[in-house]
Parts: sequence; structure tokens; C-alpha cells
Amino acid sequence: MEAKTKNSINRRQFFRRSATVVITASAVGAVSPALVKSPEVSAKSLLDDNSSDTMIMLAELKDALKKPIEKRKWAMVIDARKCIDCNACTIACIAQYNLPPGVTYRKVYEIEDGEYPDVQRYFMPTNCMQCEKPPCVEPANKIIPGSMAIRPDGIVTIDYNKMKGKKVFNAAKNACPYDNALYYDEGKNYTDNTPAIQPYEKMKSNEYGKEFRRKETKDSTRKCHFCIDRIENGRLPACVSTCIGRAMYFGDINNTNSLVAKLIKSNPSFVINEGAKTLPSVKFVHDNLDETCLKCHG
Repeated sequence: MEAKTKNSINRRQFFRRSATVVITASAVGAVSPALVKSPEVSAKSLLDDNSSDTMIMLAELKDALKKPIEKRKWAMVIDARKCIDCNACTIACIAQYNLPPGVTYRKVYEIEDGEYPDVQRYFMPTNCMQCEKPPCVEPANKIIPGSMAIRPDGIVTIDYNKMKGKKVFNAAKNACPYDNALYYDEGKNYTDNTPAIQPYEKMKSNEYGKEFRRKETKDSTRKCHFCIDRIENGRLPACVSTCIGRAMYFGDINNTNSLVAKLIKSNPSFVINEGAKTLPSVKFVHDNLDETCLKCHG
């Protein structure tokens, strides 16, 4: 039998000492409450915190929902200076809508500029631009009437029960001046060609006020819709609430005092492919516009 080391203790001694520590800590707490006093937290101090942008956007969102739908216009502002290419927004979007392989409502572009040793990389999150004059709607509706629509608040929507098939998808995609805004749902699963399709692949997702399973959206055209179901329930879009770099902003741009409106006014801002004259509702801010997609898509 091995000899006990100098510092070894048996089980009974361990629990006795542990109990002593707990009792001592409790006694200190009882005798000296000032030593463990919690810091005072007021609403104002919370608003002064770095998380205030999220709180402000939530408050503005709820105020906007009190207005008639035609009186509000949703806009997204992306601060390209803050994007860290973590792709949390992309993952949040896929998880929110249980999207199948090959479909993601947003993509983060990695752009490399310059030559060694002066090489720079910058990142541009993009999704459907929710254009005020969307060129995709008319050609889609010519093929299948009612496939796409523009809501009074500016969100461009798709009817999954109507907009099915490659022909209508290609008509809309070819008319869109933005890459990776529209996706074709081939009805695939991540666990295809395995012993069994996993249960999470069969879960329902809420879009456009309805519940859908993957088999129901097969052959449909899919795209970002600013998380309609979330915002109409007083929640920010999944990408905005998940952004680690706090580069995403969302709100009612018709409210001139909103955070999104102030960001555009106080920073150099731009839209991608402005020459297409689609009037996008997704806007970007950056100090140096040469370090953005404007280098190729001005």
C-alpha cells in the first residue's frame, strides 16, 4: 500500500473542510452585507451600455408596429467597418428557417485587395436588398401570376405555393442585379444518403405567417424577407440580433429619428449597384468606400 503524501486528506476530512468554508462564507455575508452589495443598475445605465443599440432598435421596432403598415418602411443598415467575418448571421438565418443545403438568405463576401505585402481584406454581408423598385417581381409574375409581391412596408415577398420551378426562378434571378439574393430550393437534406433523415431536418419553420416543412418548399424560390414573422412579433431579424461585431442595424427609415436613419445621415453611406436604380432598402456605411463592394459594383 502506498504511503500517504504530506498534503493528502481522506474523504471525511475533505467534506469537513468544505463545510467549514461554506459556513465561513455565509457568516461573512451575514455580518458584512456591504462587502457583497450589488451595483446599482438603472435604465439609464443600461442605455449607456454598449448593448444600447439593440435596446433602442427594439423600442423603435415596437413603436413602428403601432403605425399602419403603409406608414412604416423597414430598412437594414450594415456597418461594413464592423463585420468580422464570423458568419454568425448566416448560421442564425439557416437555423431560424431550417434551411436546406444550398439555401441561405444571406452571404458574407470576403474581398481581398492589394498586392503583397500591402494586402487588405474586408467583408460585406449581403442579402435580398428589398428594393423599392424590384426588377424581379414583374418577370416572375408574368410566368406565374402572384409569385411575388411588394408589401406596403417595402418587404418583397414570395408565395411558396405558386413560385415553383426553375423557369420562374431563372426569370426572377436573371432580372436581379444582385448576386446571391435568390435561391432555388432543391428539397435536399443534410442527412440524405445516410441510414435515416434526422428529425431536425423534418421540423417546421415559420415564414410569411405560415408553417412549412422542407418537402413543402421543394422547387420554390427562397430569399431573405427581413424575418417578417420575427419583426411582426416585436423581435429583430435573426441576423441583427446575432451579429457579434454589432454591424447590423434594422428599423423604420420613415422615422427620421430612428437609429438607422441617423446612421445613414452621420456616416458615408452607399447602396450596391446604385446604377440599377432599384432603390434598395439595404444600405451600407464605411469610412472608405474604396474598401467595399463599390470597387466592383459601384
